[in-house]
Amino acid sequence: MTIQNKIELLKSHITNVKEFAPTNDAKIDFVDAMLKNGEFATLPEDYKEFLKITNGIIAQPYEFYGTENINRIENNYKFPNVVEVNNLFKETTNPLMKNRVVLGEKFFDIFVYDNYDNLYKILNRLNLSIIKTFKNFEEVLDNILEENYSC
Repeated sequence: MTIQNKIELLKSHITNVKEFAPTNDAKIDFVDAMLKNGEFATLPEDYKEFLKITNGIIAQPYEFYGTENINRIENNYKFPNVVEVNNLFKETTNPLMKNRVVLGEKFFDIFVYDNYDNLYKILNRLNLSIIKTFKNFEEVLDNILEENYSC
């Protein structure tokens, strides 16, 4: 099953999913340059594929960030982009975030890609301890579907 199929399945099990318009290679390359400059991991290829389908998604309680800030005027809220979110972690000067990139969140957990071992991870937001690891972004989506929606 492709990332696109998994997104469609996720949307069929969660009400009020908010997707954003797909992005392009130029915006992804710009974000990668900004992340690299901040000593974060760059975006993995399968997450770039996700961004070309939807430039971020909100499927409460899950959020995955894209390349642009999205003003959600109806909710009086700005959905941040991946660079903005990661810069917040840089301000903490936590060495555990070096060569990782925050891609999303769920309650008190964050989804990251770790460039050291090329794995996606769910981390506790407070102490950055590893909760679970995944080989690719499809496994992250599978985990959401399996644990929460019995698909």
